[in-house]
Amino acid sequence: MSDWLDLQRLATALVMPLPLGLLIALFGLVLVWRLRWLGVLGVGLGLGLIGVCALPVVADGLLGRLESAYPPQAAEACAPADAIVVLGGAVRPRLIADVRARLHWGSDRVWEAARLYHAGCAPLVVVSAGGKIVPPIAEVEAEAIAGLLIELGVPRSALRLERASRNTLGNAHFSRALLSPTGARRVLLVTSAWHLRRAVALFERVGLEVVPVGADYRAFSRCRGLRCWVPSAEALEASGLAVKEYLGYLVQVRWR
Repeated sequence: MSDWLDLQRLATALVMPLPLGLLIALFGLVLVWRLRWLGVLGVGLGLGLIGVCALPVVADGLLGRLESAYPPQAAEACAPADAIVVLGGAVRPRLIADVRARLHWGSDRVWEAARLYHAGCAPLVVVSAGGKIVPPIAEVEAEAIAGLLIELGVPRSALRLERASRNTLGNAHFSRALLSPTGARRVLLVTSAWHLRRAVALFERVGLEVVPVGADYRAFSRCRGLRCWVPSAEALEASGLAVKEYLGYLVQVRWR
């Protein structure tokens, strides 16, 4: 049975550029039979939304605005902290048939957390990444990330796993509870640069002093040239990420 968080994720998915555009276009097709011009307008708006969001120049602009406040920095230049907190979304949870975690775009977060630890920035690394364990998922993402960090030389004794969270708000609350017994308050928060604005606000709300550390940059430089005006699936995905972040910040930070 779906719970409230599952319904939230479904609602969020439906307002992403691709599904929203398709829904508008489909509604327009239905209207064509009775209100031809209104139906044609709906189809045009739906397909136009998808087309615009699939332009690299649009995706770069949307993500660049989120990332620009958190430029890349060398691990050696870190501000000392009590702990490093790396958020989930870095790897895919290990499936029953897998022998190891599967990396994807966000795996930069794992590398960055390991670099910070080896640079002596903090003595603890909190891996905050929970989720449901339902077939074919064999373990929560925190376990998969911890395995990668150990392979990158971070000792198991330095790791603290937060397995209960299922969204960024949960990351903040459960990480704070995990750190409370240690007395840690100042954390280096590692996540994708486009996710930092929302994550920093939520972690500060629970009483932690946050030093943001960006990873997984998607709009490192402004798009230039003709390729910026050629639609692509990658740009459409990037635009969707940006839309999700703007909506998440509005709902979880501004409205609360």
